[in-house]
Amino acid sequence: MNYIGNKLKALRQELGLTQTEMAAGVISVSFYSKVERGLNDIGVNDFLEILQKHNVDPQEFFDEFKGIKNNKKTVTALMNKLVRVANEDNDVAINSIINKLNKITPQTPFIKFAILQAKLISNTHDVNALSNLTNSEKKQIKKVIFQRDTEENEYYRLILITNIIQIYSIEESNFLISSIIRRYKDTDNLDRKTVVVLGALMINFVDWSYRKDKKEFCYLPLSYLRSLPNIIEVAFPKILGVYFENKIGNKYDEANEIKNILKKAGYDTFVNKMNR
Repeated sequence: MNYIGNKLKALRQELGLTQTEMAAGVISVSFYSKVERGLNDIGVNDFLEILQKHNVDPQEFFDEFKGIKNNKKTVTALMNKLVRVANEDNDVAINSIINKLNKITPQTPFIKFAILQAKLISNTHDVNALSNLTNSEKKQIKKVIFQRDTEENEYYRLILITNIIQIYSIEESNFLISSIIRRYKDTDNLDRKTVVVLGALMINFVDWSYRKDKKEFCYLPLSYLRSLPNIIEVAFPKILGVYFENKIGNKYDEANEIKNILKKAGYDTFVNKMNR
C-alpha cells in the first residue's frame, strides 16, 4: 500500500504545489514523482525535510493536516467575498480581506497565492492603475496567471484575469478569452462559482473591446455568455450582455432603457463604468 506517497500527493494538492515545488530541492523531481506513485521509498530524513520546507508538522501530516484544511476553507470564503467587492471597486473591503489573509498561519503557498491575487486586484482594478504598471510588474502578473497546478487555483486565476485583463493588449486578451471559452466550452457541467466568474470575465472583456472600437471581438464572448446556465447569480452579466448586443446592433433606445433600469435599481457604479 502506497500510504506515504498518497498522503504526500494529497498534501501537495492541499498546498496547491507542483511536484517540483513539493520536492523543494530535497530530492529530485523524478524521484519524488515515483514516491507519489509508490515506485520509490523516501528516506526518513528527506521526508521530514520536505515537511519542514513547507511548514508542516509531522504530527499534523499524519492527522490529515486538519489545520491546513481549515485554513483553506477560510481562504476560500475570503476569496469568494473578494469576487463581490472587487466588482464594486470597494478598496476598504479588499484591504480588509488582505489583512485577514495575512493573519492566517501557517502561510502556505496556497495562502500566499491568495494574498498575491488580492493585492494585484486591489492595485490594478482601476484602469489608470493598470496603465501605470511597469513591464516587470506585468510579467509577474502574467506568470501567476499561467502557473497551473490545481483546479481550485484555476478558479482563483479566473478571478484574477477578470479583474486585470487589461494588462494585456486587446489582441492578446482576445486570444486569451478565446482560449478560456474553449477550455470551458461544456457550460452545462460547470459548477456555479465558475459560471459566475466566467460571466463577469466575459462582460469585462466585451466592455473593454467595445470601448476600444473592437466590436468584432465582442461576438464570441457575448454568444458564450448566452450559453451559460440561467442561474440567478449570472442574471446581471446576462443583462449587460443584452445591453452590449443592443449597442453593437445600433439599438440605442433599447440600450439606454437597460441603463435607466439599472440606475433605478441602484447600480450607478456599473452604469458609470459603462459610460467610460
